Amino acid sequence: MKQYRTILQLVFVTIAIFAFFVVIFHEMENRVETPQVQVRHNDAKVENNPASNLTIYVSGDVCEGCHMSGKPFIPQALTVKAHAGGGAYCLSCHKISHEKHPINANVTCEKCHGTTTPGIPVFVNGSIPCNNCHGYPDPLLPSGGNLITIHRARGVACTNCHTDECTKCHSEIGTDAKWEKRLTHFRTIVGT
Repeated sequence: MKQYRTILQLVFVTIAIFAFFVVIFHEMENRVETPQVQVRHNDAKVENNPASNLTIYVSGDVCEGCHMSGKPFIPQALTVKAHAGGGAYCLSCHKISHEKHPINANVTCEKCHGTTTPGIPVFVNGSIPCNNCHGYPDPLLPSGGNLITIHRARGVACTNCHTDECTKCHSEIGTDAKWEKRLTHFRTIVGT
């Protein structure tokens, strides 16, 4: 009789625990979540709203999956003038040093500054003269304007430069099937 009572108690406890988990999972399933993307330095953070314990980090390289795909309905990175030509945008990260460009190394003031009077480099034909001599990925070869591939190989992600620009579009993405498919793909990538 005592053994029967112990088994019965064990069955009731098991059923109670099972019922508890069924209720919890049912509540989570019925919750409507709106995915949002917050772009931060070097990574994109995908969060579900309302707050939950599901936070997904996606590397900045995910941007390239859409923005270099050639799809006409998505803004393509390689068609953006700053990506194709560089120019003054280079100077926001890359500083010019006269120690690296000594005059006696066949680099005259005029080649960079457009004049023999010292000062800030000028735009020549719409770009800063750096691009005329320094191509990428090797500074001695032409770049073909592919600044994205150049920077990615050096560990510089899209989100190093792009933060507010991305959130203008991506923070307002709703729960449509296409975005849900991407979110599911991101979850698979990060193993959650």
